[in-house]
Amino acid sequence: MERKTPQEAAASRETTDRLLDTAERLFGEHGYDRVGMRMLAEAAKVNLGAATYHFGSKQALYVATIMRRLRPVNAERLRLLREAQAIARGRPLLVESIVECMVRPPYLLGLEHPGFHTLLARALFMPPPFLEDALRGEIEAINEVFVAAFRRSLGKVPVDLIHLRVIFSMGALLMFSVRMGKVRSQRHPRLDASLLQEVVRFIAAGLQSEPAVPPQEWPPNPRPTTLARR
Repeated sequence: MERKTPQEAAASRETTDRLLDTAERLFGEHGYDRVGMRMLAEAAKVNLGAATYHFGSKQALYVATIMRRLRPVNAERLRLLREAQAIARGRPLLVESIVECMVRPPYLLGLEHPGFHTLLARALFMPPPFLEDALRGEIEAINEVFVAAFRRSLGKVPVDLIHLRVIFSMGALLMFSVRMGKVRSQRHPRLDASLLQEVVRFIAAGLQSEPAVPPQEWPPNPRPTTLARR
């Protein structure tokens, strides 16, 4: 294959980024089924052939659009947790410390790219069948890591309830981020930092609260899942 010149490589990256940015906005606003490749190409101001060349299909573009931001933010969540665990030297972490590792990266992502959380909310609540395996591998695997950390710090809370509360927590953060993205036109650093502290405290309080049903009476149930079923 003939190698691209630096100028050609830069132009290719620009086209790819423009398509991904446009896909993030249109898929978030209209959903997967109501957006076609021609609509995407026209909105991104590229020809249809370029869109097909870079991604091959609408499905591939949709998955790439979500994973572009989801994978780095999950990697940062894990990095923060591993760093906190290394500092703790084997001791259980404070629940608020775990929550901060879990929510800070997606919270900051929502401030920087508010349209992404609108897209992710649609993808989680109405996932196209082809997306379910990719999301499950990316989201539920990392949830297991955080559930394991919480289990060490929440000894009296049943593990199934911890799973459920983690899903409650991330759902609340996602909906809050979607709402903030729609009503705010610019960032306010001091307010952003204060809101993050409130989110962390709110989630930590819920995770640490006494179960509504005593653990010995907790009914057997399938392990809760992050993804809605279509």
